[in-house]
Amino acid sequence: MKKYKSLLDVILLLGLGVITLLALAPHTIIMPTSLQMLLLAVVIVLISGFLIFLWREQPNDERELQNQALASRWAYLVGSVVLILALVYQSLKHGLDPAIPIALIAMIATKIIVQSYKDNQ
Repeated sequence: MKKYKSLLDVILLLGLGVITLLALAPHTIIMPTSLQMLLLAVVIVLISGFLIFLWREQPNDERELQNQALASRWAYLVGSVVLILALVYQSLKHGLDPAIPIALIAMIATKIIVQSYKDNQ
């Protein structure tokens, strides 16, 4: 069963990657209509939401709980680095998208608030 779970992980991740590439593809490769772009965005949101909030969120034992915490830590670190690099790149291009610093601030604020709350318990 574990083999199939790993295969399903790969299939879900590749599916999300392909759909994201289709949404970001240059217009010379594909020329999606507005409806197709809307559908791609909806599918990306649904798959991402499923993978973020539901996929493997019920650990069965302490080892899985530790693995989940480690995966979450690495996801936070990689996400932060990607947002910082995007912030620097777009700042140098003089076209900063406000969603990037807002997302970065939200991630950092959440980390600080949750750690402070847990330290006071």
